Amino acid sequence: MNVPRRTAPSRAGFGLPGLRRLTRTVSRLALAAAVLTAAAGCGGSHASSSARSADDSSRTVRDLGAVPIPPPPTAQATPTADEKHLQLVAVGSPVRAELPEATAVVRASGPTEDLPAPTPGSKPPESVTGTLTVTLDQATAPLTVQAGDFTSRDEDGKDITLTPSGAGTATATPGHPATLALNGTFAAGAAQLTWRHDGKTVAVWDFSIELD
Repeated sequence: MNVPRRTAPSRAGFGLPGLRRLTRTVSRLALAAAVLTAAAGCGGSHASSSARSADDSSRTVRDLGAVPIPPPPTAQATPTADEKHLQLVAVGSPVRAELPEATAVVRASGPTEDLPAPTPGSKPPESVTGTLTVTLDQATAPLTVQAGDFTSRDEDGKDITLTPSGAGTATATPGHPATLALNGTFAAGAAQLTWRHDGKTVAVWDFSIELD
């Protein structure tokens, strides 16, 4: 006589489906724990790196001092000239003239050109009338210059006649600058203005004329 076999009932929660659910739950918890551990490690590493960087900067300042900030560039000193040492400069530049009777800052500027109004098809003029201006300032005592103290020549060595515009002399005194204006006819190209004091060259200013 055959007796039918009865399968023993499974314990609740530990059957195959329940075991699978338990395995998935444990896996998820393990993964979450790993993520949290990694995040904590990264945060700690970043904080440690920042702290080390701050410590290194503090140590550098302590050992070497604060980083120096370079001062702004200083203005170029005015060149000094006298009766034994002349100065060659560009027009518009000042020269500190130390002369027996006084010291002053002398500057030549210009020439301001009196160009004719251009007409269609016309060619540029071969020469132009212009004015050179000599200014004396910061005089320590009365200093007088005359139109005859100044000469000019072009790049070919040809003399350029200069005539005073207004008074032919100018005297600067402490606190009172003076100006001397000189007219001339200038061709295109380079030229120069020379100043002599008691026959000795003190300064030469270079300039150029453009007519086109």
